[in-house]
Amino acid sequence: MAGRLNGKTAIVTGAATGIGAATTSMFVAEGARVFAADIREPGELLNSVLSEKGDFVRFNHLDIRQAEAWSAGLAACIKAFGHPNILINNAGALGSGKPVHEESAEAMSAAFESNVLGMFLGMKTVIPGMIELGGGAIVNVSSVWGLSGVANNVAYQTSKGAALMLSKNAGVTYAPMNIRINCLLPGYIDTPMSRGVTSEEAEALIDFTPLGRRAEPHEVAPMITFLASDEASFVAAGNYMVDGGMAAL
Repeated sequence: MAGRLNGKTAIVTGAATGIGAATTSMFVAEGARVFAADIREPGELLNSVLSEKGDFVRFNHLDIRQAEAWSAGLAACIKAFGHPNILINNAGALGSGKPVHEESAEAMSAAFESNVLGMFLGMKTVIPGMIELGGGAIVNVSSVWGLSGVANNVAYQTSKGAALMLSKNAGVTYAPMNIRINCLLPGYIDTPMSRGVTSEEAEALIDFTPLGRRAEPHEVAPMITFLASDEASFVAAGNYMVDGGMAAL
């Protein structure tokens, strides 16, 4: 059913490639105006959307770890499309893969800046305007590893677990104001970030996925679209898997 996001304005972070680009493409197809933000340059899919649907999407460089960048980004979004009804906090970082006794304090801090602080700053920046609008929808992208235990990669897993609890806290806090905040927990998805794992790690991830494969970003975007749409009007403060059954093991 097309047009599920007609009249909506969305900010999508990490939009240059992967899940963010696929979400931007689907949002535009569903009638939304999208302020696509990333610290990197747009990839092939986003460039295609920008070329074909330029009236409905803008790209902006945004470092989610900087409060000033968020303020400037929101101002640019408002100038282009109006205040966002939707925020998709998708940007994040993978981490080094090390266990506690080998990880550095600097790497832990970097993971929390990308995976928690950036999400916090996005909500802090956008929520006041959503309150004035009378509501909105926020989807925070964590990871199945923020819920399920796995050896090593302490920085990534701990920060993604914190992102899950940040989403739950905000979801309960702002639901009475008609701001629905939900957390998405993807499994092994084919994104530029996930391609940083070794071939042995990739094989192990697939073996640990009951569906027996990794997903494409376009398989994640429909869940984000649903959570952002009015179809999910009674869905708040929840955690939603797109993990091929991984968390059930």
